[in-house]
Amino acid sequence: MSDDYILEMINISKEFPGVKALQNVNFQLREGEIHGLIGENGAGKSTLMKILAGIYSQDRGEIRFQGQIQDQLTPRLVKKLGIHFIHQERYVVSYLTVAESLFLGIEPAYTPLKLIKRRSMEREAEKVLKETVGIPIPGNKLVRDLTVGEQQLLQICRALLQQPKVIVFDEPTAVLAKREAEQLFKIIRELRKKNIGIIYISHYLSEILDICDRITVLRNGVKVNTIETKGLTIEDIVYMMAGRHIDDQFPSKNRTIGKTLLDVKGLTRSTLFRNVSFQIRSGEIVGVTGLMGSGHTELGMAIYDHSGITDGRVEFEGKRLSRLNPERAVSLGMGYVHEDRRNLGIIQNMSVRENITLASLKEVSKAGVINTARESQKAAELIEKLEIRTPSQEETVNYLSGGNQQKVVIAKWLSSGAKLFILNQPTVAVDVGAKAEIYALINQIVEQGAGVLLISQDLQELVGLCDRILVMYRGEVIQELAGDHLTTDKVMVCMMGGSLNDSSNNE
Repeated sequence: MSDDYILEMINISKEFPGVKALQNVNFQLREGEIHGLIGENGAGKSTLMKILAGIYSQDRGEIRFQGQIQDQLTPRLVKKLGIHFIHQERYVVSYLTVAESLFLGIEPAYTPLKLIKRRSMEREAEKVLKETVGIPIPGNKLVRDLTVGEQQLLQICRALLQQPKVIVFDEPTAVLAKREAEQLFKIIRELRKKNIGIIYISHYLSEILDICDRITVLRNGVKVNTIETKGLTIEDIVYMMAGRHIDDQFPSKNRTIGKTLLDVKGLTRSTLFRNVSFQIRSGEIVGVTGLMGSGHTELGMAIYDHSGITDGRVEFEGKRLSRLNPERAVSLGMGYVHEDRRNLGIIQNMSVRENITLASLKEVSKAGVINTARESQKAAELIEKLEIRTPSQEETVNYLSGGNQQKVVIAKWLSSGAKLFILNQPTVAVDVGAKAEIYALINQIVEQGAGVLLISQDLQELVGLCDRILVMYRGEVIQELAGDHLTTDKVMVCMMGGSLNDSSNNE
C-alpha cells in the first residue's frame, strides 16, 4: 500500500441477481485530496459508496483505511473510522431546532451532573456554525425553516464536529442555488487544507473540473480511468463516461414548424418579470434562459397557472386564457415538467404505472372507478415507447434512476395528450447517457406536432435542442437568438446583459 492513500478499495466486485454491479474496481483517495467519482446512472458509483458505507459487503476485493485492512465494514464502524456522508437528500429532523439537530447524540454537558442547558447549547451552535461554515443561524430556529442550502451546511458542520478523516459528498449541489453552491465549494476547499479526504460525486461536469484534483470514471461497473483533472475538458469526461462525444447527444433538427400554439403578450408578474412576449408553434422548441433571478424559471409556472400575473395575456390555440389553473391547463393540453422532480414531478411511493396515468385518469376510468387493465396497457405502451428501465410497471417509482424518473414524468404528460410541454430544467441531476435519451424523446415530441418551452441554464442543452432562445436579464427578455446566432458564447454574453455586437467583438 502507498502511504499517500488514506483509503484504498482494491479489486472490488459486487453482483446482484443477474447484474454485475462492480467488476474489479480500484479506487484510491489521498489525504487532502478532492477526488471526483463519476459515471452514468448504473455505472456503479452508488454500489461502490454503499460498500464503503457498510450497507453492502463486497463479494471480492479488499478495503484498507489508513493502512489497515477492514474485513467487515458496518455503518457504526464506518462512522467510528471517521468516514461521513453528505447526501443529496437532506437527512435532517425538521421539527428539531438547529442546536438540537447539530448536537443530536453528541450533546454538550454544562454541569457536573451532565445536564444540558438549552440556551447555552443554542449559543454554542451559533458559534460553531459561524466559525465552521460561515453562516449566522439562530440556534433556536427550526430546521424546517432553513433553506436547503442551510440544511446542507448544517449537515456538513455536524460531520465536522465528529473529527472526520473522509467526507463523501453525493450530488451536494443538485438543489442548491448558485450562491449556496459557491459557499459549499469554499468550505470543501477549506476541508482539503485540513488534510480531510473528499470524495465528490456529481453529474455537473463543470463542477468536477472546477473543484476536483483527480477523477475516477466508472462505466457499466468497470473502472475506465483515474486521471488528474488539470488539462481535461467536459468533452474528455463525457467520452470516458459514455464512450461517445458530446455532440452525439443531440438529435438533428429535422422539424416541420406549424401553426402557433402559444402566444404570450406583455406578460408581467410583479417584480419577477415584465412585458414578456413570444410565440411557440407546433413542432418547435423555444428556449428561455438567464442568470439566477432573471425571472425565466417563474415565467414557465406563470404561463401554466397564471400565478401572480399582474398584466398581459396568454393565448393557447387562438383562445385567450383567463383564470387558468393546473387542472384547466391539463384539460386544454398543457403539461408542466417541474425542476424539482422528486417532490413535485412524481409521487415517490406510488408505482410507475400509477405515476404515468396521473394526468389522464379520466381516460382509464369510468364513474370514478379505474379500469386497471386499460391503465396497465396504457402504462406498458409508454414504458416501451420511452424505454423506461424498470423491473415492472408495479415498481415503486422512487427506486428508479433519476433519468428514468424523468422519463416517467414526461410519460405522464404524453399520456394526457399534451400539445404544449413546459420543461423546467428537464435534465437536472441526470447523467449524460440519460440526457441523450431525454433529448431524443423531446425531439420525438416536437416531430409529432407538439410545442416545447424549454427553461434551462445548460447552454449546450439549449443550443443543441432549440430553434430559438429567449435570453432574460433582470426580468426582461433582452434578446432572441436563432440561426447562426445560436452559439453558447453568444447566449452567455446576452445572459450577462451584453449584446450580439459584444459577442462578435470577442470572437
